[in-house]
Amino acid sequence: MTNGNRNSGISMMQLSELNKRLGLVFTIGSLAMVGATMAAPYAGLVKIPARGELFFESPERFNRYYTDRKYQPARILHVSPDGNGDGSADSPMRPDQAFSQVKAGEEIRFLEGHYEGCWELDRDSSGSYDQPIVIKAASNGVSIDCCNSGRKTCFNLEGADYVAIDGFTLNGGSYGVRAVGMEYAAPGHQKGIAILNNKIGGQYKDPIFSGQSDWMVVDGNTAFDAGSGDGHGIYLSNGGDWLIVRHNELYDNSSSDFQINADPESTCAEDNIANDDPRCDGSALDGLGQGISEFVLVESNYFHNSDVGPNFTSVRNSVIRNNIIGPYIRHGTSFWQETANPRLGSSDNRIEHNLFIGSNRRHVLQSINHSDRNHIRNNIFVGYSLSANSVMANPASILVEVDHDSVRQNVFSGNVYIGGTFSGFTPDKGEIRLRNFDPAWFTRFPTDGRGKAEEFRPGPGAPFADKGKLLITTPADMEGRPRRNPVNPGPWEYSGKLQATVRE
Repeated sequence: MTNGNRNSGISMMQLSELNKRLGLVFTIGSLAMVGATMAAPYAGLVKIPARGELFFESPERFNRYYTDRKYQPARILHVSPDGNGDGSADSPMRPDQAFSQVKAGEEIRFLEGHYEGCWELDRDSSGSYDQPIVIKAASNGVSIDCCNSGRKTCFNLEGADYVAIDGFTLNGGSYGVRAVGMEYAAPGHQKGIAILNNKIGGQYKDPIFSGQSDWMVVDGNTAFDAGSGDGHGIYLSNGGDWLIVRHNELYDNSSSDFQINADPESTCAEDNIANDDPRCDGSALDGLGQGISEFVLVESNYFHNSDVGPNFTSVRNSVIRNNIIGPYIRHGTSFWQETANPRLGSSDNRIEHNLFIGSNRRHVLQSINHSDRNHIRNNIFVGYSLSANSVMANPASILVEVDHDSVRQNVFSGNVYIGGTFSGFTPDKGEIRLRNFDPAWFTRFPTDGRGKAEEFRPGPGAPFADKGKLLITTPADMEGRPRRNPVNPGPWEYSGKLQATVRE
């Protein structure tokens, strides 16, 4: 699912044209109503910003290499496995030489070949908002074996700001890319890391790991085979805010495929801050809340076939849309937290147009421990089992589990529930409940869950096709194609041949 387009979000001009086609009139930032249900706990349409635009109504501070299509580095240092030159295209240098001299606004370009090593940038060798550092593979034939010394990381960004890493195959070590800030409080967070279009696998800990990192983008990567040292395909930790995670595929990881964990038990406790202190549970907009992650866009990803599904731990005011998630060995997606403070629950999130898949008796989607006021809309939940290569509904799968002692204000609407049962939850009377399952409802439902994302498009006879109400907060599908009204629940609007596209 790699996407080579550095900024494929929908522009305001595109949205205006889309609205005309769909017959929509709305104001960004307003609280619109769909039926009797408020549109979202976060008000407004969240999109990928171009340089200088807004992201969750805050001025964007992402890496310019990602947001500015016209960006060009001031200088390119070419490197090769056996380089011994001046860094020009005809006379490349060694990577070690380039990392020792690269400056803000410059690019290190890896020429095709097989490399061994680990390289680091720190806060004294950072880029800036106007002049990022770019580390780029010249082709898809650049492969690096991460070393087994130090951080055991191909690219370690230790307090470095505004660095982009694009287009590599990274093998082994403890991490493929590790990006961390200098302290738990917001002023010490790292900013502007972009991890793009990489294939990363076989790490002992995590292919992609971050801590205390704000304004970070993880887009177009494949991360797999994370080992027993930690085992997450992508792990974003320590209270990072303003994050984009999109167009990634994660699979065969030994723990949770995808995890955001704000870690209040460490980020607050280790600074001697009580978890009910605003410095821990307050808003990132005020420079507070080091025990919470806020303003995260997770869209158009394919997470599947690992031990455990995504964990959203102390994640607030975020958008999770157009993803395919599951199946998993143990259980599916969880919204939860690790403290008793209600303000640190994974709350006030928008969860729209996803496909959640489960193939056992555990939960497909869970909301517990004060993870409340989430809006869960136009999703498809599937509980299935496999017998002699025949797919059928699994009545024992827990499609939705809710801790009703602490979670009482979640809003469910427009969802489709296939097979399965529920714990602490009853679907809304207007939602679709299907006790049988025909794999022909999808283009080519894979019996082992290992199909391509496109195979989960709705089939021509799907009973849920065109059964949803258009949400102005998710006006396009997994590929960025505009939705029509009524819409298909789940991430795909169209079953096969391209019928419409959004152009600039």
